[in-house]
Amino acid sequence: MSIDYTQIPNLTEEQITALTGLHDADVSRLIINRDDIKQEKLNVQEKLTAAEQVAEDARKAAVEAEEKRLIASGETDKLREHYETQLAEKTATAELATKTAKDALLSRDKGDVMSKVLSLIHDDYKGLAEAQLSNMLKIGYNDQGAITTTFESEGKVIASSVDEFKSWASEQSSFKKILNGVDSSGADTKQSLSASGGKMTLTEQAIAANKANR
Repeated sequence: MSIDYTQIPNLTEEQITALTGLHDADVSRLIINRDDIKQEKLNVQEKLTAAEQVAEDARKAAVEAEEKRLIASGETDKLREHYETQLAEKTATAELATKTAKDALLSRDKGDVMSKVLSLIHDDYKGLAEAQLSNMLKIGYNDQGAITTTFESEGKVIASSVDEFKSWASEQSSFKKILNGVDSSGADTKQSLSASGGKMTLTEQAIAANKANR
Protein backbone atom coordinates (compact mmCIF):
# COMPACT_ATOMS: atom_id res chain seq x y z
CA MET A 1 0.00 0.00 0.00
CA SER A 2 1.43 3.33 -1.06
CA ILE A 3 1.23 6.44 1.14
CA ASP A 4 1.34 9.91 -0.41
CA TYR A 5 3.29 11.88 2.17
CA THR A 6 2.97 15.05 0.05
CA GLN A 7 -0.61 15.28 1.30
CA ILE A 8 0.53 15.62 4.90
CA PRO A 9 0.87 19.32 5.78
CA ASN A 10 4.07 20.94 7.14
CA LEU A 11 6.44 18.23 5.87
CA THR A 12 9.61 19.33 4.10
CA GLU A 13 10.82 17.66 0.92
CA GLU A 14 13.62 16.01 2.89
CA GLN A 15 11.11 14.58 5.40
CA ILE A 16 8.85 13.36 2.60
CA THR A 17 11.79 11.64 0.90
CA ALA A 18 12.93 10.06 4.15
CA LEU A 19 9.45 8.81 5.12
CA THR A 20 8.85 7.44 1.62
CA GLY A 21 12.14 5.57 1.76
CA LEU A 22 11.30 4.09 5.16
CA HIS A 23 7.83 3.06 4.01
CA ASP A 24 9.13 1.38 0.87
CA ALA A 25 11.72 -0.49 2.93
CA ASP A 26 9.04 -1.71 5.35
CA VAL A 27 6.84 -2.89 2.49
CA SER A 28 9.78 -4.70 0.91
CA ARG A 29 10.53 -6.45 4.21
CA LEU A 30 6.88 -7.53 4.54
CA ILE A 31 6.88 -8.95 1.04
CA ILE A 32 10.13 -10.79 1.69
CA ASN A 33 8.80 -12.16 4.99
CA ARG A 34 5.58 -13.29 3.31
CA ASP A 35 7.49 -15.06 0.56
CA ASP A 36 9.83 -16.63 3.12
CA ILE A 37 6.86 -17.98 5.09
CA LYS A 38 5.25 -19.41 1.95
CA GLN A 39 8.52 -21.05 0.96
CA GLU A 40 8.98 -22.43 4.48
CA LYS A 41 5.52 -24.02 4.32
CA LEU A 42 6.34 -25.57 0.96
CA ASN A 43 9.63 -26.89 2.34
CA VAL A 44 7.88 -28.43 5.35
CA GLN A 45 5.29 -30.10 3.10
CA GLU A 46 8.01 -31.42 0.83
CA LYS A 47 9.89 -32.80 3.84
CA LEU A 48 6.75 -34.50 5.14
CA THR A 49 6.04 -36.02 1.74
CA ALA A 50 9.65 -37.13 1.44
CA ALA A 51 9.55 -38.65 4.94
CA GLU A 52 6.37 -40.55 4.12
CA GLN A 53 7.95 -41.87 0.94
CA VAL A 54 11.08 -42.93 2.82
CA ALA A 55 8.94 -44.77 5.38
CA GLU A 56 6.97 -46.54 2.62
CA ASP A 57 10.14 -47.48 0.76
CA ALA A 58 11.64 -48.83 4.00
CA ARG A 59 8.51 -50.89 4.64
CA LYS A 60 8.58 -52.37 1.14
CA ALA A 61 12.29 -53.12 1.46
CA ALA A 62 11.70 -54.89 4.78
CA VAL A 63 8.87 -56.95 3.27
CA GLU A 64 11.02 -57.97 0.30
CA ALA A 65 13.97 -58.78 2.53
CA GLU A 66 11.79 -61.00 4.72
CA GLU A 67 10.42 -62.76 1.65
CA LYS A 68 13.94 -63.46 0.35
CA ARG A 69 15.06 -64.72 3.76
CA LEU A 70 12.12 -67.10 4.07
CA ILE A 71 12.60 -68.37 0.50
CA ALA A 72 16.33 -68.92 1.05
CA SER A 73 15.75 -70.77 4.33
CA GLY A 74 12.99 -72.91 2.87
CA GLU A 75 10.51 -71.92 5.58
CA THR A 76 7.44 -72.45 3.41
CA ASP A 77 4.90 -72.26 6.23
CA LYS A 78 6.24 -68.92 7.45
CA LEU A 79 6.47 -67.68 3.86
CA ARG A 80 2.81 -68.52 3.35
CA GLU A 81 1.91 -66.72 6.59
CA HIS A 82 4.00 -63.78 5.42
CA TYR A 83 2.10 -63.54 2.12
CA GLU A 84 -1.24 -63.94 3.89
CA THR A 85 -0.36 -61.10 6.27
CA GLN A 86 0.61 -58.82 3.38
CA LEU A 87 -2.58 -59.68 1.52
CA ALA A 88 -4.69 -59.03 4.63
CA GLU A 89 -3.05 -55.65 5.19
CA LYS A 90 -3.54 -54.58 1.57
CA THR A 91 -7.14 -55.78 1.63
CA ALA A 92 -7.85 -53.89 4.85
CA THR A 93 -6.29 -50.73 3.42
CA ALA A 94 -8.34 -51.01 0.22
CA GLU A 95 -11.56 -51.66 2.16
CA LEU A 96 -10.91 -48.67 4.41
CA ALA A 97 -10.32 -46.44 1.39
CA THR A 98 -13.54 -47.71 -0.23
CA LYS A 99 -15.56 -47.20 2.96
CA THR A 100 -14.18 -43.70 3.39
CA ALA A 101 -15.15 -42.81 -0.18
CA LYS A 102 -18.65 -44.31 0.23
CA ASP A 103 -19.20 -42.49 3.53
CA ALA A 104 -18.15 -39.20 1.95
CA LEU A 105 -20.51 -39.76 -1.00
CA LEU A 106 -23.40 -40.73 1.27
CA SER A 107 -22.81 -37.71 3.52
CA ARG A 108 -22.77 -35.39 0.51
CA ASP A 109 -25.93 -36.84 -1.06
CA LYS A 110 -27.84 -36.91 2.22
CA GLY A 111 -26.80 -33.33 2.89
CA ASP A 112 -28.15 -32.25 -0.51
CA VAL A 113 -31.54 -33.90 0.12
CA MET A 114 -31.70 -32.62 3.71
CA SER A 115 -31.15 -29.10 2.42
CA LYS A 116 -34.18 -29.48 0.13
CA VAL A 117 -36.32 -30.97 2.90
CA LEU A 118 -35.41 -28.27 5.39
CA SER A 119 -36.35 -25.63 2.83
CA LEU A 120 -39.94 -26.87 3.30
CA ILE A 121 -39.82 -26.05 7.01
CA HIS A 122 -40.43 -22.61 8.47
CA ASP A 123 -37.23 -20.96 9.73
CA ASP A 124 -38.56 -20.86 13.33
CA TYR A 125 -38.71 -24.65 13.44
CA LYS A 126 -35.79 -25.82 11.27
CA GLY A 127 -33.44 -26.49 14.19
CA LEU A 128 -35.96 -28.59 16.08
CA ALA A 129 -37.12 -30.53 13.01
CA GLU A 130 -33.68 -31.33 11.58
CA ALA A 131 -32.87 -34.33 13.78
CA GLN A 132 -36.26 -35.95 13.19
CA LEU A 133 -36.05 -35.40 9.43
CA SER A 134 -32.52 -36.80 9.33
CA ASN A 135 -33.73 -40.00 11.03
CA MET A 136 -36.63 -40.30 8.60
CA LEU A 137 -34.48 -39.79 5.50
CA LYS A 138 -32.82 -42.87 4.02
CA ILE A 139 -30.33 -42.59 1.16
CA GLY A 140 -29.31 -45.53 -1.01
CA TYR A 141 -28.06 -46.37 -4.50
CA ASN A 142 -29.55 -48.61 -7.17
CA ASP A 143 -27.70 -51.05 -9.46
CA GLN A 144 -26.80 -48.20 -11.80
CA GLY A 145 -25.33 -46.19 -8.94
CA ALA A 146 -28.09 -43.59 -9.03
CA ILE A 147 -29.23 -42.17 -5.69
CA THR A 148 -32.47 -43.45 -4.16
CA THR A 149 -34.36 -41.38 -1.61
CA THR A 150 -36.98 -42.65 0.83
CA PHE A 151 -38.62 -41.29 3.96
CA GLU A 152 -39.75 -43.61 6.73
CA SER A 153 -42.13 -43.08 9.61
CA GLU A 154 -42.88 -45.73 12.24
CA GLY A 155 -40.99 -48.30 10.18
CA LYS A 156 -42.95 -47.67 6.98
CA VAL A 157 -41.89 -45.91 3.78
CA ILE A 158 -44.13 -42.86 3.42
CA ALA A 159 -42.40 -41.08 0.52
CA SER A 160 -39.85 -41.70 -2.24
CA SER A 161 -39.01 -38.09 -3.04
CA VAL A 162 -38.98 -34.65 -1.43
CA ASP A 163 -42.20 -33.73 -3.24
CA GLU A 164 -43.95 -36.87 -1.98
CA PHE A 165 -42.72 -36.12 1.53
CA LYS A 166 -44.12 -32.58 1.31
CA SER A 167 -47.50 -33.97 0.26
CA TRP A 168 -47.47 -36.48 3.12
CA ALA A 169 -46.28 -33.93 5.69
CA SER A 170 -49.01 -31.46 4.71
CA GLU A 171 -51.57 -34.00 5.94
CA GLN A 172 -49.85 -34.63 9.31
CA SER A 173 -50.82 -32.42 12.24
CA SER A 174 -47.26 -32.61 13.61
CA PHE A 175 -45.83 -31.26 10.36
CA LYS A 176 -48.36 -29.12 8.54
CA LYS A 177 -48.20 -26.37 11.14
CA ILE A 178 -44.49 -25.89 10.49
CA LEU A 179 -44.41 -26.23 6.70
CA ASN A 180 -43.85 -23.14 4.61
CA GLY A 181 -46.93 -22.07 2.65
CA VAL A 182 -49.36 -24.47 4.32
CA ASP A 183 -52.53 -23.02 5.83
CA SER A 184 -53.09 -24.76 9.14
CA SER A 185 -55.92 -22.54 10.39
CA GLY A 186 -58.58 -25.10 9.50
CA ALA A 187 -57.35 -27.74 11.94
CA ASP A 188 -57.26 -27.58 15.70
CA THR A 189 -58.66 -24.05 15.63
CA LYS A 190 -59.00 -23.94 19.37
CA GLN A 191 -55.22 -24.21 19.64
CA SER A 192 -54.54 -21.24 17.36
CA LEU A 193 -54.77 -18.82 20.26
CA SER A 194 -52.18 -18.47 23.00
CA ALA A 195 -52.96 -18.50 26.71
CA SER A 196 -53.19 -14.71 26.63
CA GLY A 197 -55.80 -14.81 23.87
CA GLY A 198 -53.41 -13.60 21.14
CA LYS A 199 -52.60 -15.51 17.96
CA MET A 200 -49.97 -18.21 18.43
CA THR A 201 -46.65 -17.95 16.70
CA LEU A 202 -45.73 -20.75 14.29
CA THR A 203 -43.42 -22.29 16.89
CA GLU A 204 -46.15 -22.20 19.56
CA GLN A 205 -48.55 -23.86 17.12
CA ALA A 206 -46.03 -26.60 16.36
CA ILE A 207 -45.36 -27.28 20.03
CA ALA A 208 -49.09 -27.40 20.74
CA ALA A 209 -49.60 -29.83 17.88
CA ASN A 210 -46.85 -32.10 19.15
CA LYS A 211 -48.37 -32.11 22.62
CA ALA A 212 -51.80 -32.93 21.19
CA ASN A 213 -50.38 -35.95 19.35
CA ARG A 214 -48.69 -37.52 22.35
